[in-house]
Amino acid sequence: MVIGSSTTYIGDEIPGLKGQQVRIFAVLHGGLSPDADPDDAGFYVRLNETLERLGGVTEVDCLDIAPILPDGSSSFVHFDARPIDLECFANLQKPSAQ
Repeated sequence: MVIGSSTTYIGDEIPGLKGQQVRIFAVLHGGLSPDADPDDAGFYVRLNETLERLGGVTEVDCLDIAPILPDGSSSFVHFDARPIDLECFANLQKPSAQ
């Protein structure tokens, strides 16, 4: 299960969010691809079953996330994050050239 799960934001692209717990609300399928089409019916994925049919999260997807507040609820402020900036998808990070 991806959608609805919680993880830690480990990236640097969203100031102030690093190290915070976030909840995943949706996957923008192919959202980081230059030819992404936000008008496509399969772009904003809100169901884990649909995401599974599409092959799961890839490095070209984008995730709709929100910080988890101290009371356990989610902030009304949402962010679009790269999968590699979330601890649960750090394995999608390409190894750096040495």
